Amino acid sequence: MSAKAIREYDGRSLLVKYIPEEYPSQQQRIISLDSRLVLITPKTNLDTLPTDHPWLLTTPLVIKPDQLIKRRGKLGLVGLNLKWEQCIKWIHDHIDRDITIGPATGKLDHFVVSPYVAHSKSDEYYVCIQSDREGEVIMFKTGGGVDVGNVDETASRLHVDIDDDGLTVQRILDDGILDGVPDDRLESLASFVVALLRVYRRLHFAMLEINPLVQTDDDGQIHVVDLAAKLDE
Repeated sequence: MSAKAIREYDGRSLLVKYIPEEYPSQQQRIISLDSRLVLITPKTNLDTLPTDHPWLLTTPLVIKPDQLIKRRGKLGLVGLNLKWEQCIKWIHDHIDRDITIGPATGKLDHFVVSPYVAHSKSDEYYVCIQSDREGEVIMFKTGGGVDVGNVDETASRLHVDIDDDGLTVQRILDDGILDGVPDDRLESLASFVVALLRVYRRLHFAMLEINPLVQTDDDGQIHVVDLAAKLDE
């Protein structure tokens, strides 16, 4: 079966909708992901967009191309902590601009905008789920973000067999895949990973990578800051 890469906007929108439905039933607090997310295309009217999304005018923003480009931060293709007027300028500076990545050259014409999440490096985590012939592999690493490094060598792994629907928070904690996470974050992050796997299977993902996944001490909220994903076709 082949897999199709999807836009970050679509992947994050799916998680916003389905993660709360798949949270472990024993958890008292169900974390809802921030639903504030906008996809900008060549047909988008930038002047009227804040009418439908007023948070664009009151919230620090992040903007980046949404065209299946990897390592956008390393390429200087992420605008951070911007006002809406600055985002408009960022779009005008980048739209229809030729960009070459490896052997491919193309133009930027789709962008995703979301709230800027103030956090420290220690708040960043890497989590990825990939399918194999026997089930799924969950990969996790502290110190996510733009400098995450070679996760194939450094990330912890937990394999879940294809017929195993019994992944629990306690099993994740016992396995040690979250080693290095502060004690007061362990249960909430483990709960998120359980819900993430359930959504992954429910929607037939083939790969789902979040880097970084951010949790801050201010409110304990979990934020999907950047995402790459593929769905089975």
